[in-house]
This record gives sequence, C-alpha cells and structure tokens, in this order.
Amino acid sequence: MIRGFCLSTAALVVMLAVPALAQESACMTPMSPAMPDGKTADRDAVIAAAAAVKTFVAQSDEYQNCLNAEYEAYVNKVKTDKGKMDPKVNTAREAKIMANQTAKETLGKAYTATAAAYRQAHPPAPK
Repeated sequence: MIRGFCLSTAALVVMLAVPALAQESACMTPMSPAMPDGKTADRDAVIAAAAAVKTFVAQSDEYQNCLNAEYEAYVNKVKTDKGKMDPKVNTAREAKIMANQTAKETLGKAYTATAAAYRQAHPPAPK
C-alpha cells in the first residue's frame, strides 16, 4: 500500500515537472569531459581527450545555436501575437551562452595543460 502510494506520488511529481522543464528550454547543455593527467596518461588517453574536446566544442556550438533559435522563435511569436517582450528571456539566453562559452574556454586550457604535461613527461626520442 505504502509502496503504491510512493510510486504514484513520484509519478505525479514527474508529470508536473516535465511541462515546467519543457517551458524552460529544449536545448540540452553538453557535459564537459574530464581531462586525464598528462604526466601519467598514455598516448591513447591524450588523443581520446583531444577528440572529446572537439566533440564538446561541436555540441556546445549546437547548444548555442539551439538557444538562439529558441529565442528567435520567441521573438517571432511575440511579434505575431503583438505581445510584449520579456527582457528576462534574452538575459537568460545570454547567461546560458556565456556559461557555455566559458566552459569551452576552460576545457581548452585544461587540454592544453594536459598535452603540455604529456609532452614534458614523454619527450621525443633524440634524432
């Protein structure tokens, strides 16, 4: 009995939360990958990290484009409905884009440090 009540309550909470989340944004924030320790990582791990950075940057660009497209759709709807623009919508969009851009820059610096540490720990063979 209690288990059924808990499951019903959990389902209700999820059903009520989903529309609120959908109104927020359909754009998915990409997850920034972890960088290996360049001093101890092997070559394959550093190469995989480079690929993960490229993937994150591409996903971030898609995310930012999605946010801009949502905002454009919002502006067009407001114009069509002859409504009033809410400045908080653009402020929120800009904050999300800035946070994502900062994450890209931070990841780029982290990869640069990883690659530099790898090169220092694994110097090329003398010619």
